[in-house]
Amino acid sequence: MNNSNYRIYFGFFLIYFTISIFDAFFIIYIPLFYLRILNVDYGELAYIHIFTYLTLLVSPLLGFLYDRYVEREIQSKMILYICCITLCGSFSIFILFKEILLLYGIFVCVYFFSKSMIRTEMSGLFLSVVRESDDIKLKIILLVNAATITGYLAISLLFNFNVLNITSIKPWNSFFLLGWLTSFPIIFVGVIFNKNIQFFNEKIKAERSKINNPQNENSKYDILVIGILFISFILANSDLLISYPLSSWIYDKFTETGFRIYSSLYFIFFICSILGLYIANSLCKKYNEKKMMCGSVYFYMILLILVTFSTFPMFMILNSILSIILYIISVSYTSLITEFSNKGKYGTFKFQFLQTSSSIASIIFIPLGTFYFDVITVETLIIFSSLLIGISGLLIMPTFLIDKGKKVKDQKDLVG
Repeated sequence: MNNSNYRIYFGFFLIYFTISIFDAFFIIYIPLFYLRILNVDYGELAYIHIFTYLTLLVSPLLGFLYDRYVEREIQSKMILYICCITLCGSFSIFILFKEILLLYGIFVCVYFFSKSMIRTEMSGLFLSVVRESDDIKLKIILLVNAATITGYLAISLLFNFNVLNITSIKPWNSFFLLGWLTSFPIIFVGVIFNKNIQFFNEKIKAERSKINNPQNENSKYDILVIGILFISFILANSDLLISYPLSSWIYDKFTETGFRIYSSLYFIFFICSILGLYIANSLCKKYNEKKMMCGSVYFYMILLILVTFSTFPMFMILNSILSIILYIISVSYTSLITEFSNKGKYGTFKFQFLQTSSSIASIIFIPLGTFYFDVITVETLIIFSSLLIGISGLLIMPTFLIDKGKKVKDQKDLVG
């Protein structure tokens, strides 16, 4: 392994460690803070979510602009530095004005935009380096997960040491402030270190020239299949219905102790994701990615239904298994869209666009889950989500026939 690869690996770790700090706040602690500590209006919060999550759709545009206009090292570095600083700075809006939902919405928009731009940069680098070796791809994915685990674990420790009285607003304020201040040195080190990473070089330019060859464009069959999988993956992410109310549901059903254990052990789910990665890579050698995705979707649906009547230990076990299966689904989908994106022009744009399936799911399901949390039970939301996940599996099945038809056509073309 050369020094260039080491720099890239550590660069990915620092960037995603920074992102994970803010993701931990946003996914686990802020939902509980708003729904159970501040007791905000659920309807108003749901409307705020609709407009803020629309920001996630900017990713394809950013990918297109990145592919089209960012061609110099200094441009890429400046964008990355500015977005990292903006990501950190956006959290100050939340700290100062957290009780005003409109300003919370502005914070979320800036947070999503900055994170999308950073991921666009890193996706461009990722797509460039993975062409060299599948081994590099695996190592980067592992490092991204390791960075995420480290970030979530750090914030959970900070929460348990600072928020001793979970119903009091004062310790929550200290918790958010300390977590924000913690990100400063990490971003500083990241900015200094990433000066050594080369985002553009002659080898990458040569690869881009190669994939822009019209002979490497996607066929109409490829476009049809990826379109069906895109819709299927949106429905497969319908468990986002319970993502925002989940912390509050755990707090209500399993008490404060249950929530503290859940948030402290949240990193276990990422470890399970890494296990899912290894399983997915092993299965990819034996089975078609679409078949893996279809089978995993139905297994996920069955286990999700079991969550509705689980005890806390059973819930943690089921959630761990669900994390493994979810990662197998995600790896299968990511593998398919990576192969699709590496053909033809604007690879980063296509990759980012196809990744918006989860963004679209967030726009649809997270506001719905937030709004109906006060109307129907989380268990009902889980059942409804399971039905949609089952439909996503049905949508994958026609792609097998399309693949078969493509093979028959290719054979006829060869004979002709």
